[in-house]
Amino acid sequence: MDRPPADVWDVISNSSAYSDWNPFITRVDGDFKEGETIRIVLGSGADSMVFRPTVLLVRPGHDICWRGSVWIRGIFDGTHCIHLTAASGGTRLEQTESFSGLLVGRLTKDAIEETRRNFQAMNAAVKRRVETRGS
Repeated sequence: MDRPPADVWDVISNSSAYSDWNPFITRVDGDFKEGETIRIVLGSGADSMVFRPTVLLVRPGHDICWRGSVWIRGIFDGTHCIHLTAASGGTRLEQTESFSGLLVGRLTKDAIEETRRNFQAMNAAVKRRVETRGS
């Protein structure tokens, strides 16, 4: 996107504003602080899912990572990271998700494909939000 990492960081690190712009992570309760448990809502309405992940890493201007679980830890866990890298004239935003746990083989293929589509929608929304806010 055509803005420096600091501008993108201002958007992705402001957890209380996710509901204003994010089509994937529609609400975040809590702050992105290492060791904190936050509440994340994915989607909306009857199809929404609520997770209570733990924030693993916060490197201002660069990274936010958290790990959440479906049901109980060790059954189906996901570690989500948002990475920012300075690129020529702007910022490269990358999201990653790694899955672990007992049910990974049974749930991973569909979860990865759906997650990839949701990342794309979220990345486009970050770009719109950052680039319409101005310098």
